[in-house]
Amino acid sequence: MPTSCSHYFKETIRAAEDRGIDGDFLLAKVGLTREQVDDPGWRGDVQQLASLVQLIWYALDDELMGFLDRPAKPGTFALMAYGVLAEPSLEQALRKGVLFYQLVNSSLGMTLTEDAGCIRLGIRFSRPELDPEHYFLEFWMTIWYRLVGWLAGATPPLVKATFAYPRPVTYADELRYIFRCDHVFDAAETSLCFDRDFLQQPVVRRRAEMKKFLSVAPLGFMVVPEDETSMARRVRTLLLGTRTLPLEFPQLAEVARHLNFTEQTLRRRLREESTSYREIKENIRRDIAVQRLINSSMPVQQIGELVGYAEARAFTRAFRQWTGSSPSQYREQLTQRLRPQDRTAGS
Repeated sequence: MPTSCSHYFKETIRAAEDRGIDGDFLLAKVGLTREQVDDPGWRGDVQQLASLVQLIWYALDDELMGFLDRPAKPGTFALMAYGVLAEPSLEQALRKGVLFYQLVNSSLGMTLTEDAGCIRLGIRFSRPELDPEHYFLEFWMTIWYRLVGWLAGATPPLVKATFAYPRPVTYADELRYIFRCDHVFDAAETSLCFDRDFLQQPVVRRRAEMKKFLSVAPLGFMVVPEDETSMARRVRTLLLGTRTLPLEFPQLAEVARHLNFTEQTLRRRLREESTSYREIKENIRRDIAVQRLINSSMPVQQIGELVGYAEARAFTRAFRQWTGSSPSQYREQLTQRLRPQDRTAGS
C-alpha cells in the first residue's frame, strides 16, 4: 500500500482538533500514535490517512472537513461523480463537475480556462483563513486530479501546477510526488494545468465501476502506486530505516549496492527525477531539524549537532538556505503559526 508523509497526518488531526474533535481518539481508532505522526521522517499507510479523513467527514457531517464556511454533506461528491459519467470526453466531464460545485457551494470557487495547449483548473476558497496551511486546498486538488485519471484509466499529464502561496518548507517533495510536473509557487492562483489533447479522450469508466470506486472513498483518490517505485523515495526510505542520531549517512556507493544498482546508474536515476543523493540527505536533515525546533525546547546548537553540523554557524547557514530564516527565527514564527488557538481565532 502506498504511503503519505507525516505532514498530512498531522494537518488532518490538527484540523479535527480545531473543530472540537479528540485527535488522540481518532489516531487510536486507526491504529496510530501521536509520536508517529509527529516524527518528520515517518510515513503512514494511505489507508490509515483515508480512514482518518472518513472519520472526520462523518463526525462533522461535512465532506469539506470544516475548511469552508459552507459544508457539503457526505455523498455530495459522489452525486457529482455519477453525474459526469455520461459525458463524451474528459474535458466535458471536468466542465460538468466544476459547474456542479459552482451551483451547490458558493464558498468553493472552481474555474476552467484554456491557456496555450492546456486547460487550467483553478481553485480558490472564499475564506482561505479557514485553511491557513493550505492542507485542504491541496487535498481538493489531489481529488480532482485523481478523478480525471480514474475516468480516463490513465495518469493525466500535467503541464504545470501553480500555488498561490510560498513553497512549503517541510513537504514540497511530497507535492512533487503527487503532481508530476513543473511547480510554480507565489502564483496568482492555485491551479492544475491539464494537457488539452489528453482531455479530449473519452470517459472509459462505467456506473458499476464508479460504485466500487466510491465505496472506499477517499482511498481511491489518495493512492498513487507508482510513487512507491520512485528511486528518490526508495533511497529516502532506506536512509530513514537505519536512521540514528546524530545523523550519519552511508556513501552513495553503499546505497547503490543495497539497491542492486551501480553508483553511476543510481546517480542517473535520481537525476531523471530531478534530485540527487545530496538533496535527499539535506531534506532529511531539514525535516528532523524542523521537527525538533517545533516540538522540543532543545537548544539550536544541539539540534544542529543531531543533524550532522558540528558548528552552529554552519547549521544556521544551511538552515537559512532551506527556509530563508535562522533556526531561532523559524522556531518562533512557525510555533506561532501552528498554535491551535491562533488558528481557531482566525476562523
